[in-house]
Amino acid sequence: MGRVQTIQHRGKNVLIEDFSEIKPGDEFRAAIDEARRFIASQPPKSVLALFDATGSRFNTEALGEMKQFTKDNEPFIKASAVVGIEGILSIALMAVSRFSGRTFETFTDRPSALDWLVEQ
Repeated sequence: MGRVQTIQHRGKNVLIEDFSEIKPGDEFRAAIDEARRFIASQPPKSVLALFDATGSRFNTEALGEMKQFTKDNEPFIKASAVVGIEGILSIALMAVSRFSGRTFETFTDRPSALDWLVEQ
């Protein structure tokens, strides 16, 4: 399973951005680039996105990349859910949200996030 894929949940497409257990570096940048290309190929305000940050680590460079990524994708996103945010990652999510002007619903598990997304 790749880091970026679409799945069907209750009859709707959901983009899964699996950044779980990822560290800053080449794999992180490759996943960001893959997600960016996919999202930019979709119609405006059509993407239901689930970002899984479980066990992730971010540094200043990765946080900057996430900020720009979320800002660039804003025109294509209908709704965003995030799982795996705890501790210091919650501060990083607040920074990304402020920079990008986007809001993110946070969940403790993927099934809850998926159910919320398809209701949007």
